[in-house]
Amino acid sequence: MAQKCAIGFISAIAAASSSFSKSKFAAADGPPPPPQHQAASDPESSAPPRARNDNPRTSSGGFDPEALERGAKALKEINSSSYAKQVFEGIKQKEETKQTEFAAKGQEYKAMQAQAETERQKVIYDEQKKLAQHQAQTKSQMARYEDDLARKRMQACNFQHCFTTSRASFSSF
Repeated sequence: MAQKCAIGFISAIAAASSSFSKSKFAAADGPPPPPQHQAASDPESSAPPRARNDNPRTSSGGFDPEALERGAKALKEINSSSYAKQVFEGIKQKEETKQTEFAAKGQEYKAMQAQAETERQKVIYDEQKKLAQHQAQTKSQMARYEDDLARKRMQACNFQHCFTTSRASFSSF
């Protein structure tokens, strides 16, 4: 719970800092403008080139201290404001709303999972039913085939028996 409150508090600070920011560019505006050329008399122009940083919003260590500083500044401004309680209540309500929406999405995801599992079980049942029907049909065909073979053997046996019996009776003449 404390972690959720801390995350909510940090996101509130970031949101507040973006609204109080005096910066010309926001993070969603795109890359920062290209640096302007400095005059040759500038002492920084003779300095050796710095290491390349592909993400200009972070330091070489990967940490952006500006956002933390803006957040701290915004927090000070909010605390000194006469509407500090209302601001924090609004932030708290916003975080509670987010948590409620997240819980609702979690329940929706669980319901979708249960529906998918039910559908999967139905498909498995249908496949097993088809397999059982196919096996029963194959077994029935095999039984008919074996019955036909048995009949043919019986007829062949009876025919031979009758033929040998009739030959025996003709030979006595």
